[in-house]
Amino acid sequence: MNHGQLFRDACDNASIDQIAEVLNNPERAGILDSADRAMLAYAEKMTHTPHEMKKTDIESLRRVGFSEENIVDIIAAAAYRNFANSINYAYGHVEQNPEGPKELQTAIERLKKKIRGE
Repeated sequence: MNHGQLFRDACDNASIDQIAEVLNNPERAGILDSADRAMLAYAEKMTHTPHEMKKTDIESLRRVGFSEENIVDIIAAAAYRNFANSINYAYGHVEQNPEGPKELQTAIERLKKKIRGE
């Protein structure tokens, strides 16, 4: 859960409930601005449906103010996490149970089910 603490620090110490809302519904999470939402939507699409990526997806990042350097960073960060996760899956490290506040664990479980289509 160390990512959660880093995120809270970057978001002026957002509450656990606010962080959980980002996981549950990033389109509506009050602590995210339009740039955050665009970045998360881009990373989600790149992760789950990379074959559907188009130039308009990068344009959506530019529209909310990301520079070319920012865009490269977003793509590289998402690609790296996807790569690292693929290695974890290959080694069978799929169902890890992170430690941390119950609200975040619940939100993570909901997100896993959403990703699986459950």
